[in-house]
Amino acid sequence: MKLLKTAILGATMIAGTFGTYQAAQAADLSIALNQIIQGLNPQDSNYNVDYSVANGIFERLIAFDGDMKLVPQLATSWEGSTDARTFTLKLRHGVKFQDGTDFNAAAVKVNLDRLADASLNLKKHSLFKLVESVETPDEYTVVIKLSKPFGAMINTLAHPSVVMESPAAIEKYGKDISKHPVGTGPFKFQEWVPGEKLIVVKNENYWDSEWPKVDKVTFYPVAENGTRVSMLMSDEVQFVPILPAELMKRVSESDKYEVLEKPGISVWVMAMNMMRKEFKDVRVREAFNLAIDQKAFTQVVYGGHAIVPDSPLAPATQFHATQTPALSTDVAKAKELMKEAGYENGFKINLWARNNSTEVRMLQFIKQQLSQINVDVEIVPLEGATRAEKLFGSSLTPETAEFDTVIGGWSPSTGDADWHLRPVYATEGWIPNMYNEAFYSNPVVDKAINDALETADPAKRAAAYEVAQKQIWKDKPVVWLAVDNALAGRKKGLTGAFPMPDGTMQYAHAAFDK
Repeated sequence: MKLLKTAILGATMIAGTFGTYQAAQAADLSIALNQIIQGLNPQDSNYNVDYSVANGIFERLIAFDGDMKLVPQLATSWEGSTDARTFTLKLRHGVKFQDGTDFNAAAVKVNLDRLADASLNLKKHSLFKLVESVETPDEYTVVIKLSKPFGAMINTLAHPSVVMESPAAIEKYGKDISKHPVGTGPFKFQEWVPGEKLIVVKNENYWDSEWPKVDKVTFYPVAENGTRVSMLMSDEVQFVPILPAELMKRVSESDKYEVLEKPGISVWVMAMNMMRKEFKDVRVREAFNLAIDQKAFTQVVYGGHAIVPDSPLAPATQFHATQTPALSTDVAKAKELMKEAGYENGFKINLWARNNSTEVRMLQFIKQQLSQINVDVEIVPLEGATRAEKLFGSSLTPETAEFDTVIGGWSPSTGDADWHLRPVYATEGWIPNMYNEAFYSNPVVDKAINDALETADPAKRAAAYEVAQKQIWKDKPVVWLAVDNALAGRKKGLTGAFPMPDGTMQYAHAAFDK
């Protein structure tokens, strides 16, 4: 899961403005988001909410379908060299940006050069730091050359942040581009009142004459779960892309509304800080995995709308390999391992998470479970921005990290094993650089991840990632907790608006049945 700040509207503010939301017209769509939009420059964002709104304004060269399979969008075809250093894309003809600027190879070069430019400090530069050059042999061909092999490049181009923005708008607005988005998508930006609403309207000159089929889409940030559902049930909005499991029954029992459920690719874990002496011992890490009942966790936290992980990767992630032995709960064996490690009487730890209702349930559940092996857990619910600063602030070092254990989820929005294993389990991924909160390091894993990137051959990549997954599963740097399903609520008769496995959503092809 990408790093998310909980800079969202409080329930009291929503309650005070609830009456101002207007029911949508027949050709209009309203959507209730679970948090505030941070900006509309996906290339410089880490937030799923930004990617979700941007999905209708901007388009990518390569996109994902609803099951995270690669599909053409602004590129019609692509191929990679056998050494995984050169990637060639053929572009769609007859496309214009919403400001009238032509979409062509020159426009793609502006965008990719921008992402590859470290001096701009774009948040998604890390995805493109290996780009050595972007060449344009003709108006509709782009050749990307890398400084070293990177077999995950095609999937990286499909990341929801890698959108094509108008070069003219980039030049005109500079650093303010996030407030003036101009893409090639079916919807044009109209208005943004930060913290209140954002409106996009139909792009009359969209390259695909079949779309869009709604005239206007209005997004409302609504933090409180119950309020979002109430707005759906009263037709003030027609789509709620993040639906808490505990409220889905209310939606599913209605004749006018439906629940959408899709297997997710976010894996939730409790990372154990391996700088701590207790967690340097694999017996302790295995004991923690054995003491926590993952099946019960999926029920308590997600109402059963999740599965127990069978690998460091979610099943829907490319190159996932099921691991053995499967996760199991055995408190007696966990106690034996703790005794062998010299911790029969347990020890004290802190456990960090965000302070939202879902993660607080996680904290309470894990505290109770670990008490069975005499581990005294101090739960620490943190506001999202505070958690982010403590874990990813530039001053953090492995020696100064204040947490013993921390709950987090990671969704590889490229759909590929690389963008899960490398940030979460490679040595180069140690926080604050990426997302390896356990400070886990194993040369076998690092080599396997690197081997997979040295080739564009899917079979060779799969074999290397299988080695990495097997070693990580053996080392247990985290307690694997759950792979949660994507749940959404939608008015019946609305199609084309749906949740994505990576935690984003789609609405570009939204339509109402007549």
